[in-house]
This record gives sequence, C-alpha cells and structure tokens, in this order.
Amino acid sequence: MSDDEKWSGYNLAKHALGILVSHFSARIFTERKGASPDHEQIEKWRNERAELMRLGRTLTVNDMATIGRVIEEYGPRAKAITGKE
Repeated sequence: MSDDEKWSGYNLAKHALGILVSHFSARIFTERKGASPDHEQIEKWRNERAELMRLGRTLTVNDMATIGRVIEEYGPRAKAITGKE
C-alpha cells in the first residue's frame, strides 16, 4: 500500500471520528439546554464521545487494521449524520 493510500485512509477515519464527536457534542449541548435534561442520556453520549476521542488520538497512519475498522464501523454512521453517501 502506498503512502498516499495510507494517508487517505487515515484522513477518512479521522474525519469520520470528528463528525461523530461533533454530533455527540451537539446532542449533549442541546439536551443540557432543554427544560428537563436527561442526565443519564447525556452521560451515555459523553462516554461515547470520549471513546471516539481516545480512538482518534491513538490512530496512526501505519495502523491500517485500526483505520480499516474505524472506516467500516464509523464511516456509515458519519455518512448518515452528514447525509452524504
């Protein structure tokens, strides 16, 4: 696999994670500003967001197995959020 292909996969994985982190942040913000915030749901979203952030920090361009897993697992969710195919 070429360096360009590695970087392309890495960037795609980081982008998908970034979309999901932003999505959870927006949901947390909206829920907290509501009249009766669901603190249990907020905590669940915060934990999911934290896990995605940890994964993004540990992702390296040479770890193609993890990059592939991130793209496969989180790519469709990111696409669904953005409405892009």
